[in-house]
Amino acid sequence: MIQVDFHYDAGRYSNDSIERMAGHFLQLLEGIAADPEARIGELPLLTEGERRRMLVEWNDTATDYPRHRCVHQLFEEQVERTPNAVAVVFGDEVLTYGQLNERANRLAHHLIEKGVGPDVLVGLCVERSLEMVIGLLGILKAGGAYLPLDTDDPRERLEFMLREGGVEHILTQEACCGQLPTDDLQVVCLDAEAAWVENCEVTNPA
Repeated sequence: MIQVDFHYDAGRYSNDSIERMAGHFLQLLEGIAADPEARIGELPLLTEGERRRMLVEWNDTATDYPRHRCVHQLFEEQVERTPNAVAVVFGDEVLTYGQLNERANRLAHHLIEKGVGPDVLVGLCVERSLEMVIGLLGILKAGGAYLPLDTDDPRERLEFMLREGGVEHILTQEACCGQLPTDDLQVVCLDAEAAWVENCEVTNPA
């Protein structure tokens, strides 16, 4: 019988840590004995208990979300609970849940006036910013669905996505307008129409 002794700095390692290391070393030796031709990266280190804890117990994070509520409705419920908590940060810009909800509501009412509602797909093409989150929530609050668009895609790809999706509205910014195929589409430009959006209602759309 072979005996292995572990000598370690008790100021750096606890007994539990060394026992885990010893268990890993034993697993490694047993793996080598079982398959001497195996590559080192294919050999097991975790004990069965550790493997179960990592793969099963720690991943048992399923949550039963209310399936009758939409994403924007769950967001509105959070607004009611924590209106002054920080909801989104971009660079130096910060919006609380209450502020984000009000801006998304204004946009939603503006989109409703433009004809956005249930079964209406809206192309969403904005630069990474707070406006992206506001636009996404605004579309959902108006009752529509959004189709994300990237101006780095070839124009033919964008035309195909808009045509196949039956998109009639695009929510965008002036910086992106020139790169989008906007013929025969109703364009809502966030920065160009900011004054109109600012005058819309701040209440949650029905």
